[in-house]
Amino acid sequence: MSPGPSYPPLWSSRICHHLRSLLLLSLCFTESSAGIVRTEKSVTAVLGLDVTLTCYYEAQDGEKVSQVVWSKKSSAGQSVQIATLNAEYGAHVYKEFEGRIKEKSPLQPEDGTIILKNPVQPDEGTYHCRVITFPAGNFEAEVKLTVLVPPLPTLNPGPPLVEGEGQTIVASCTAEGNPAPRLTWQTEVIGTNSSRTYDHSRSTSVTSEFYVVPVRSMNGKVLSCVISHPGFQEEKRITHVLSVKYLAEASIQGHEGWFVGKDGAVLQCLCDGNPPAVYQWSRENGSLPKEVTIDGDRLIFPGPLSATDAGLYKCQASNDVGSRQASVNISIAESEPRKVDLMSVSLVSVAVVTAILLMILVITVVMVNRHHKRKTKRLSDKIEELSTLSRQASRRRLSISTSTDTRMQLEESHYMRNHPDSLRDPSISSIMGEEMDRRSYSTLTTVRETETQTELLSTVPDEEGKEEIGVEQEEEMDGKELEQSERGSTEVIENQPFIKQGMMHFYQENGTLRAKPSTNGIYINGRGHLV
Repeated sequence: MSPGPSYPPLWSSRICHHLRSLLLLSLCFTESSAGIVRTEKSVTAVLGLDVTLTCYYEAQDGEKVSQVVWSKKSSAGQSVQIATLNAEYGAHVYKEFEGRIKEKSPLQPEDGTIILKNPVQPDEGTYHCRVITFPAGNFEAEVKLTVLVPPLPTLNPGPPLVEGEGQTIVASCTAEGNPAPRLTWQTEVIGTNSSRTYDHSRSTSVTSEFYVVPVRSMNGKVLSCVISHPGFQEEKRITHVLSVKYLAEASIQGHEGWFVGKDGAVLQCLCDGNPPAVYQWSRENGSLPKEVTIDGDRLIFPGPLSATDAGLYKCQASNDVGSRQASVNISIAESEPRKVDLMSVSLVSVAVVTAILLMILVITVVMVNRHHKRKTKRLSDKIEELSTLSRQASRRRLSISTSTDTRMQLEESHYMRNHPDSLRDPSISSIMGEEMDRRSYSTLTTVRETETQTELLSTVPDEEGKEEIGVEQEEEMDGKELEQSERGSTEVIENQPFIKQGMMHFYQENGTLRAKPSTNGIYINGRGHLV
């Protein structure tokens, strides 16, 4: 910008006069209230981008800003004048900063803010803003300016990477700025890095190197150098694509099923490498057939094959890394080999597998069925055995009960013969009849209990331990019941001897006592009544 309007010849004298007046007024009003200077304590600028230095005075009632003076404190401690902003005469910029200082608000005397264009590193330092007011006097404020120098990063690739060599530098990344930049690496490749820092008078440079042990899998991978700095709105990246030289093992394919008369026979040599390999074909103990042609990695036989085309063929692949060789011995059959119908083979295989699975299924079903039959037979045998044991126990009870009743009848017949008058006594007949009923009822009850126990034993699970325990318990119970029955019958007979005589006139039939035929016309019914 222009330095401002020219001042009249008496400008200096008028300025001095105003300064004297302001000084006197400031001395007169030292105890009066005054305004406040608004500014920023520190400002950061980016190299090449304009920066604003703020200086605004908040005046009180009756105050008036007449002039704002900007200056810079040099590294030697001296003050360098920058610009003077006068409310009446405008802005005056000193020669060292001509064209680089611009007044922000020329129509507002209270706003002494200036704009510094295209700041550079020498512009760093402390700036003073002095506000001259009337009648409060002069006020000052400081602003510290820092100029950031964004780095200009560069990436330098290292020497060529060759598979099989030791640790090799891939690339180095360098960036210089103020303050010092930060460098990092981002990649899928496994490697190591080291950094070095160099300080300069107004900046700092950083260099980072990345190392790897080359392998073919790294070929084509991306390596990025990431630069971070306060002067960047976002991180910057420099990418590098790795190139690893290698040569894989060679192999030959396409020689299967050759026979005399085959058309379109081709041999292909496979060898992966970086850079791509160059191929050479040869045949051991002789030259290549005249009609064959070489097309890169392929050896083409255009016409029908003959027996003379057989032999040991060699392929040599080579590049900057080295060379690899592969060979194949080709034999040519007299006739075309029989082709195998893959569809038929597949169908036969499926049928065989299905038959095997079906056979396994049938065998499994038969074995399971046999197992169930054996288990059912064992269970039936156990039940039959339990039923037999139960029937035997029932027979033993019945035989014991029958023998007991027969013995009692004989004793009663004997008693009746010895005491014939006892039958004529109604009370005795009644007692005998009731006793007969009780015995008949006891016998029937014993039979029913036996049948019930037989049914319960038939439902016992097929477990040998439980069966043995059930049989033993049943036998013990049967023995106890028989002993109790015999003991009770004996006690009754012994306690009532007259019954022995009466029982001689009865007999037992199917568990029931029936009267024996008699010629005297006397019959004792079930209730013991005398008819």
